[in-house]
Amino acid sequence: MFKIENQDDINARQPMDLRYMKMLRNLLHLISSWPYMLLGEDVKPLPLRGTFYLFVEWAIVLVTGLIYVKTHINKLSFFEMGNTYVTVSLNVVGLQRITIFWFKSYRQAIKEFVLEVHLFHHRHKTEYSEHIYQYIYKICAVFVVAIHAETFFGVLLFNVMPFVNNVRHGMFNEEMPPDRQFEHSINYSLPFNYHTDLVGYIVIAIVNLILSYDCLLAFCGFDLALSVIVFHVWGHLKILDHDLRTFPTPAEMRATRGRPEDEMSYTKEENQRVRAMLKDIIDHHRHIMHFMTQASDAFGPMLCVYYMFHQVSGCILLLECSKMDPESIGRYAALTVTLNQLLVQLSVIVELLGTQSETLKDAVYSMPWECMDTSNRRTVLFLLYNVQEPIRLKPMGVVTVGVTTMASILKTSFSYFMFLRTFS
Repeated sequence: MFKIENQDDINARQPMDLRYMKMLRNLLHLISSWPYMLLGEDVKPLPLRGTFYLFVEWAIVLVTGLIYVKTHINKLSFFEMGNTYVTVSLNVVGLQRITIFWFKSYRQAIKEFVLEVHLFHHRHKTEYSEHIYQYIYKICAVFVVAIHAETFFGVLLFNVMPFVNNVRHGMFNEEMPPDRQFEHSINYSLPFNYHTDLVGYIVIAIVNLILSYDCLLAFCGFDLALSVIVFHVWGHLKILDHDLRTFPTPAEMRATRGRPEDEMSYTKEENQRVRAMLKDIIDHHRHIMHFMTQASDAFGPMLCVYYMFHQVSGCILLLECSKMDPESIGRYAALTVTLNQLLVQLSVIVELLGTQSETLKDAVYSMPWECMDTSNRRTVLFLLYNVQEPIRLKPMGVVTVGVTTMASILKTSFSYFMFLRTFS
């Protein structure tokens, strides 16, 4: 049995009193993407951190990045331009994510999650509900801390590698190599020199550090929000599965054993109790389905853009790594591993829903339906029909995402990589 150890969390009176929920809120607050007003929280927005300001900022970065690609595409090789292609793709994803807060579907999904769906509101219903709540609490507490660490080290690694390469190439010596330029984590088309001028390099290096941190906040912040939501919905499915599999038989309902007649059928009064229990189960399942529809509407466009980004960036990064020289490996290997890790991480988490909801079919059929009256049997049949379709995230209401989608993307990327290695 998992137990909450943090004293503040033990004394929590609502979900937002939990430490990991505060950390999630603070992460999204840095990019003004937490619906404070809907949740009745009086928090002042951070200066120059509004979504509109960030959208304009990143749009300018995207335009200058595209101009850089246009002006250098015939001057530099594809291998030299690879980093810019990836950062432009990252910028597109960041722009899309910063607009998520503008849509009512996202704000309503977060509101319903915090005020209704969060397992904190359901933990006291049964002993098993408390057990699942404690289990999900542990997962979320560890996962949220891990994502925060991932954000910090991801930004550090993304910006340190160009600096290390500049040091290795002697760019900070009194006399810089005449045939080299400063390497940057992000490149733009700007009206001043920042590739050979030290002051220009320092200014852009600081700007890149801030921009890359904001971009990773958009990546990790929304991934984290979706992951926490999925963990709790998965917990609801576990509770629902348990309620179905432990549905009391006539003997269990009467607390008697050993007599054959006890297992035959429910009495009229017991069938009324069974009807109420079935209603609670159906309402629970309907609530989960309704919320997942909301979550799909809220996060669907994000997932579509996200998977397209991984398809494009995966091919580009593996192409860069295909040179297999120390410079390419040092510059792109870590970024390739990090982005693929994010893809695998989110896909596996999302897949939890489909895997767990598949078990509901057997759970419904395992109920003692043969002991019920005709009306309750029809209700069980209705429930059995409803659980036939697994509960999954469906971006844009069209296609499901999960491990299969992830495997397809990785397979395509690695096939492209092997093709390039064959002809290199």
